[in-house]
Amino acid sequence: MIYNISSSGGWMDDKEFFSMCSSNPLKAPARMILLSDGSLTRLLNALLLSPITLNRLSQEEVTLDNEMADYIEAEAGQKVIDRDVWLMNGSEKLVYANSVLPTSLMRDDIYNEITKGDTPIGTLLSDQSILTRRDRLQVARVTSREVSKELGLSEDTGLWARRYRLNTEGGFKGAITEVFSPRLFEII
Repeated sequence: MIYNISSSGGWMDDKEFFSMCSSNPLKAPARMILLSDGSLTRLLNALLLSPITLNRLSQEEVTLDNEMADYIEAEAGQKVIDRDVWLMNGSEKLVYANSVLPTSLMRDDIYNEITKGDTPIGTLLSDQSILTRRDRLQVARVTSREVSKELGLSEDTGLWARRYRLNTEGGFKGAITEVFSPRLFEII
């Protein structure tokens, strides 16, 4: 992950998030985006009625560390693709996303498409008719000096984020963290 992201209040599961929303209201579309277990790109496309594109910031093969290996239930030390992107609507940055994707169980055609780096993961898997399941979903208010700077916001701006584990029918697992622009929640 190229940007530092910190959560002062900790990551919440859906029950904790609902409880928090009862005292700090959040618009229904924002709650739907944060708790969606489908393709974020397709959801944004449907909500905005506009194409969502990808701007790749960084992508490299690295070794899976112990903490992430525990989270995705994979063996530490294996090769993973660590990818950082912005999901864009025209020139507007909507979502910063980091993906950690082990290569060992990845089909060659998927690996090749991911390494090209121009298609969002959810869109790529859906277009290939690969069934996916997202679990271990957590939501948090985070701060990130770098993400805020990219969005033209003050460094200490609270941003909504979510993270989850991605599982595919072939046994491939990964982890995705997404940080949302506050502007997105204003336009939906």
